[in-house]
Amino acid sequence: KDSNNTNVTAIDASNPNNINSGNNTNWTFRSSSCSNTSQYPPAQSDTYVKSTSKFSTQYWPYFATDPAKSLTGTSPNNQWASANGSATNQRFHIDLGSGKIIKRVYYENGHDSGTATTYGVKNFTLWGSNSASAFAELTYGTDTNWTQLTIDDSQFDQHAAADAADPKYVAVTNTTPYRYYAFKIADNWGGVEEMELRRVVLQTCEPPTSTGTIFRPGAIFRAGIIFR
Repeated sequence: KDSNNTNVTAIDASNPNNINSGNNTNWTFRSSSCSNTSQYPPAQSDTYVKSTSKFSTQYWPYFATDPAKSLTGTSPNNQWASANGSATNQRFHIDLGSGKIIKRVYYENGHDSGTATTYGVKNFTLWGSNSASAFAELTYGTDTNWTQLTIDDSQFDQHAAADAADPKYVAVTNTTPYRYYAFKIADNWGGVEEMELRRVVLQTCEPPTSTGTIFRPGAIFRAGIIFR
């Protein structure tokens, strides 16, 4: 429950289908709000994070998923960049190691000490899969065994023209625990050589849970109110 004792769902701990009867005094309370939890690949390596291309070994795709990398400063060894001459049609794949229901994407677009922001990724779609062969296939136009997910914004914002963190978020409509997620990135913000992405993190939304006791057996609990 929240601080105002509203937005509460009562579930009988011994019978999750029993939500109205107070005969059992052991209850689990689950808030309608949730906490966004970042989900990372099992290791920051080319095994778990792949892209159609990379500019060089200073721009591995897994640099963009690694929380240890700096969000500010120069771009080499801190972000992903596609190969020179590949400013369009790039896939970016993440293996989470097990199925996760992703609800939000956190990202920071590409930049170099606050400059060169036109190389940042722009228009994209997001996909989920549980197929290892789909994860390994990096051809832009091949969507076999992928499911496109609904997102509230299909365009990455250009990074602010400042050498500072610029966090942005995309909400994802999803109820399926996918192990693999793919970004199909169509283009960038106008840079002619390549596309770049500083940070991208997949996030689940976990509702907090706690156990409470109703002291009066027989109480009826509906819509967050104990009636008797």
